[in-house]
Amino acid sequence: MNLDKLENLVRTGKLHLQAPSRREFDGLKTSGANRLRDAGREDLSLESRFDLAYNAAHALALAALR
Repeated sequence: MNLDKLENLVRTGKLHLQAPSRREFDGLKTSGANRLRDAGREDLSLESRFDLAYNAAHALALAALR
């Protein structure tokens, strides 16, 4: 999504701007990295590994938006 589309979402009220937070960014990045590492553990069930990988992707994507 390009900047124009993001700005349009702000104008229409579908997206709200928030001040960046280094602490939040670092926490999301750490959480994502830890979950991604744990998703590689072969001693866990496939369901658990999928859940960890999914939540890692979510945390890292959210960090990118912050």
